[in-house]
Amino acid sequence: MKTSKSLSIEFATLALIVSLAMIYSHESGFDIFLAGHFFNSTDQWMYRDSFVLEKILHKGGVIFSIVLLVAFLGRWLYLFKVDGDKKQRDYAGFVFLSSILTIITVFFLKRWSTLPCPWNSVAFGGGVNPPELLRAFALDLPNGHCFPAGHSSGGFCFLSLYFGYTFIYRKRNFKTLVPGLLIGTAFGMTQQMRGAHYLSHDLTTILLSITISWIMSLIYSYYDKNYEN
Repeated sequence: MKTSKSLSIEFATLALIVSLAMIYSHESGFDIFLAGHFFNSTDQWMYRDSFVLEKILHKGGVIFSIVLLVAFLGRWLYLFKVDGDKKQRDYAGFVFLSSILTIITVFFLKRWSTLPCPWNSVAFGGGVNPPELLRAFALDLPNGHCFPAGHSSGGFCFLSLYFGYTFIYRKRNFKTLVPGLLIGTAFGMTQQMRGAHYLSHDLTTILLSITISWIMSLIYSYYDKNYEN
C-alpha cells in the first residue's frame, strides 16, 4: 500500500474546506447566530435537560461509540489470530487506530483550549467572552474546556471508515461515509441544541478526523514499504 498523490490531494482539499468553514463560523458570528435558535431569555437553553438529548444521545451515545470501537478492535485482533485477509485486517486496524487517536486528540485539546461553551459565553448570559481563534490555546487565558467538540468525536472519528477504505482498497465507497457523518452530526447537533458546543467546535473535530486519517495512511504506507515488501 502506498499513499497516492491523488489521495493526499483529497485529504488536503477536504481539510482546507473544513478549516475555512470552521474559521468562518467562529469569526463571522455564525456560531452565535446558530446557537441563538436554541436559547431564549425565559427558558435559557431550552433543550439542555432534554431526556432524549441528554440521556439517550449524549450519555447513551458515549456507550454506543465505545461498543463500536471495541467491535473494530476485536475484529482486528481476531483477523490476526486466524491469519485472515490482510486487507480486511488492515482496514479494521486503520479504523480502530484512527478513531481512537481522534478521540484522544480531541480530549487533550479540550483540556488546553480557551474557547468556552455557548452556555458559558457572554452572548448567552455567561461570563466568558470567546477569544479569537488564534488565541484558542493561549497560555495567558483561562481554560474553556470546550474546544474541539468531544461528544461528536465519538461519531466523526468513524469518517476513518471512508478514508481507510479508499486508502487500503484503492477505490471509493461513499457508503462508508454514512456512519461517521450520520452519528457525528447527530451527536454534534445534540450538544449544540443543549448549549454545550458551537458549530465551529464540531467542524474542528471533523478536521482532526481527516488529518489523523491522513497521518495514519502515511504511517501504514511507511510500514508496508519497509516491513512487508
